[in-house]
Amino acid sequence: MPATTLQGLAPSRAIARPDIPHAVRGRFRRLKTALTVVLLGLYFLTPWLRWERGPGLPGQAVLFDLPGRRLMVFGLEFWPQDLPIAAGMMVFGAMALFFATTLAGRVWCGFACPQTVWSDLFFAVDRLIVRLVGKGAAERRLRTVAWLLIALATGIGFTAYFIDAPTLPGRLLAGQAPATAYATVLVLTGTTWLLAAYARERVCLHMCPWPRFQAALLDRQSLVVTYQHGRGEPRGRRRTPLRPDLAGQGFGEPQPTGPAPAAPRLMGLVAEAVAFSAPEPFPSLRGDCIDCTRCVTVCPTGVDIRRGLQMGCIGCGLCIDACNEVMVKLDRPEGLIRFDVESAPLRPLLAPPRVDWLRPKALAFGLAALLALGFSGYGMATLPPVSAHAEPQRNPPFVQLSDGSVRNDYALRLAHRRAGLAEVALRVEGLEGAQLRLGTQEGAPAPVLRIAIGPDRSLDERLLVQLPRADVPSGRHDIAIVLTDPDSGAELARLPSYFWGPER
Repeated sequence: MPATTLQGLAPSRAIARPDIPHAVRGRFRRLKTALTVVLLGLYFLTPWLRWERGPGLPGQAVLFDLPGRRLMVFGLEFWPQDLPIAAGMMVFGAMALFFATTLAGRVWCGFACPQTVWSDLFFAVDRLIVRLVGKGAAERRLRTVAWLLIALATGIGFTAYFIDAPTLPGRLLAGQAPATAYATVLVLTGTTWLLAAYARERVCLHMCPWPRFQAALLDRQSLVVTYQHGRGEPRGRRRTPLRPDLAGQGFGEPQPTGPAPAAPRLMGLVAEAVAFSAPEPFPSLRGDCIDCTRCVTVCPTGVDIRRGLQMGCIGCGLCIDACNEVMVKLDRPEGLIRFDVESAPLRPLLAPPRVDWLRPKALAFGLAALLALGFSGYGMATLPPVSAHAEPQRNPPFVQLSDGSVRNDYALRLAHRRAGLAEVALRVEGLEGAQLRLGTQEGAPAPVLRIAIGPDRSLDERLLVQLPRADVPSGRHDIAIVLTDPDSGAELARLPSYFWGPER
């Protein structure tokens, strides 16, 4: 949304936006730094965590096993048929994001978005290099090298979620990694270098659709970064005398005299008012803002928050830290820029923000997020340990052998996620005298067939069910193929199917 300047206020002086946002100290800067360290640590270190699953199985705690078509997350294993759980988690993430935005604006963008996290890392590296070597050709070369190294580490870190992390660097250097691994590293390196090193705020301003959506989620009770116009205007140099209503002992208290304060509305999501208590303006006096532009030079997207809430504001709060530093030096109260709600101008100047957390929109998004999380949690708690299918082969529906016995063929597919399950036992219920064997198995069939499961925990075989001539039913006969654990005898799966015999 376009920024709007209050009428009657002197425009701020020209602001030379720095190439690298200035460093700042404060509560929000510490929070952003802590979250950046935690999120980057999770991203780069998670693939290196180990999890013992047994012989022949990957020992990586979090692994997208594309050849095996499964996702392993510590003790859980997800298959393609578990997609509803993933859908539930995505709905939870979306609803939680909507909930957070309704309450506190773009806190996701300001603190946890990957673009913000990586840009913050690049800004920190840039400032470090400038401190070490100063500005110039050497600084530009070092920054480029540092950007490429971080981008390459990002690409390798992402690829490590799909290939065993400890062996990945060696395989890449030796040329033994799959072609898809090299392609993934190349693409992630290129996109990280482009978006985090060069695009940076352009992603937030022009490429990301989220700023366009937030207008539908914010309301008058949402916490957003605001500039207190009634306290800060008119701007003036430090040596300019302070307005009497700000310098007096009754600062922040409602004034009983004077006309009602003017309240020109800002276009956008936040309305601000110029709240002067004196009957006439103060052309030779100033508010608390000394127009130092610190709030702009520390902003990652170069927003001047004094113009009101804008699409480029990501809600990171760094301008709050910068302004508070200046207020402390001026011996003025903090909070000239702060997280507040739209109705702030209607309260005394120093009144703390009052937020109504129990609002219908916020409650609706919070409830939807909890329902989606509960759905996914229930799905993960009730994951079947064994997935098996026995599909009858109908071309032909049966085979009559030379001794008169009849055989039906089934396509047997089995996968399990039980630790220590090395084999399963199969039998047929509802068909007396049935004998079983695998299509690749030599020897005579048996009433109970024991099948060894490979280290990949899956099986895809041709199952043959044979019945003596005297016991062959006429036409279709319903049966059940039962899978059990041969050690404990526990039933693992029951597969309804049918046996087809000659019509009589």
